[in-house]
Order: sequence, then structure tokens, then C-alpha cells
Amino acid sequence: MSLMKSFDSKQSRKNIKRIHKINRKTRDQFIFALLIIGIWQFVAEMRVYPEALFPSAITVLDRLGNMLVNEALLGKIFYSLGTVFMTLILSLTLALIMVGLSKKYEFCRNGISLLNGIASPLPGIAVLPIVILWMGISNSALIVIMIHAMVWPLMTTMMLSVDRISNQYGRMIKVFRIDTKVKIVHIYLRGMIPDLLSGVEIAWSRGWRALISIEMIFGIVGSNSGLGWLIYERRMYMDTAGMIAGLIAIALCGIVFERLIRFAQQHEVGI
Repeated sequence: MSLMKSFDSKQSRKNIKRIHKINRKTRDQFIFALLIIGIWQFVAEMRVYPEALFPSAITVLDRLGNMLVNEALLGKIFYSLGTVFMTLILSLTLALIMVGLSKKYEFCRNGISLLNGIASPLPGIAVLPIVILWMGISNSALIVIMIHAMVWPLMTTMMLSVDRISNQYGRMIKVFRIDTKVKIVHIYLRGMIPDLLSGVEIAWSRGWRALISIEMIFGIVGSNSGLGWLIYERRMYMDTAGMIAGLIAIALCGIVFERLIRFAQQHEVGI
């Protein structure tokens, strides 16, 4: 009984330290953000650049609030997030198929490794012209570019994770003749979760950048689309405050997703 109480007290102390660490990090980041806003406002008040080119922080925040209320900024945010999450699911599925084939067949492993070495260094923007030639200016072309950006880090992370688990538990699996379903679900998939979360974070950042870049540079999916087109549109109308507000919305989406990944990692790994 005393051992259980001692264990519970240690766990509670660890949880309290973890909460204090998270609160301190959040506080420091909030103070740093206020410092950046203050510096921005100071530079704007100095009138180093015209108001049209360098609006004050107050003007930008006011414009952000106005766009949220009156200009369907939330709709564009959800459109972009929905596109990225849908592509992330497709990329995860494709990466799982490639990992499964690589694990089962040596020929597939060597071929996929070569394909990864060729395609992974290529940024999505670099292959966009040829994708447009093949598929036209469409949502399908956008999805293909984003899958190209997201699938390779996912596949690499999962492949390394599978190799690590095989080295750790391969002999045990053979000795106890563990069923294939149990092996896949309870050993490989369960063991891959921490590494998979890191891979998802990398894939998200690459896919998010690809989506924003393609929309902003080419306006590939038309005017009724996401945040990239919003920035492109604000630039055409010389709405600098609106353009910076769009950049803030992109950054906030990234911060929220990163926090969700960190929460999932802490919950899963118990850091």
C-alpha cells in the first residue's frame, strides 16, 4: 500500500512539473509575441516606410478582426485546413502501402528506396509545371503536388520505425510465433505511433507550405479557395494590412497544429 502511495506521489509530482514547464513555455512565448508586436508598432510609428507599405500592428490586428467577421477569413482557413488534412490521410495511406510492400518484398524495398531518393529532394513547386501539363490547372493537380510533398517524409519515418521495431522484437516474434494480425496491430502500429507523430508533423509542414505557395503564386484553384489565394488577392489590391493578416492566420494555424502534435506526443510517450 505504501509503495502504491509512493508511486502515486511521484506521478503527481511529475505531472505538476510537466504542467509548470508547459505554463512557463506558454508564458515566455506570449511575452515574446508581445515584444515582436511592440517592436513592429514602434517601427511603424517611426514612419520609416509609408503606412501603405508598413501598417502599424494595431492596423493589422484590426484588419485581421475585420476579415474574420466580414470577409469570410474563417471559411478560407477551414478550406485550406480541410485540403491539407484530406491530403495527409491520402499520403498516410500511400505511405503505409509502400512500407508494407517494402517489408514484404526486397525488390519493392530497393525500388521504393530509389524512388524516395529521387523524389524526396524535389520541392513541390519544382514539379508543378509538369503536373499542370499532365493534369491541367485543377484541384487534382494541387492534391498530387501536396501528396508529393507529404508522402516521402511519412514513408521514410515509418520505414525507419519498422526497421527499429524489427530489430527490437523480431526474435521474440519468431520464437513465440505471434499471429500476423497481432504483430501488425499491437507491435508495429503501436510501436510506430511516436515516430509517426513526428513524421506527421514534418509532412504537415511540407504540405501546408506547398498548398500556400501554389495558391499564392499561381492561383491554381480559383478565387473561392484558401489562404494562399487570399494573400495573392490582397497583394493585387495593395492591401498590405490584409496580406499581413493572412500571414498571421497561416502562422496561427501552424502553431495550433504543432501544439496538437506536442499534446499527442506527451500523451502517448509520457514525456
